[in-house]
Amino acid sequence: MPLGTLHTLEGTVRREGHRFILLVHGGGEWELEPDRYVVGHVDCAVVIEGVRTGFNRLEVVRIKRVGEEWPPEQSWTKWFDRWRNRRSRPKD
Repeated sequence: MPLGTLHTLEGTVRREGHRFILLVHGGGEWELEPDRYVVGHVDCAVVIEGVRTGFNRLEVVRIKRVGEEWPPEQSWTKWFDRWRNRRSRPKD
């Protein structure tokens, strides 16, 4: 799987020190990049949509508990705007 690919995963979020891990239902795990939305979902069954940023690393675009609707404040459009702004900043 190349970097930048989109993924929809279902699993349980665990916290290990300063890291957040998604234990995927059916096996495997992803390290999640820190995000304010992830903190509120520790030890919960969730659905995550995200972008692969490393071998087993995922940037969370949006997250919800299994059986709930997607929160309106989390959207692909907002994520893409943040991503585009990060890329357009001049490097020091």
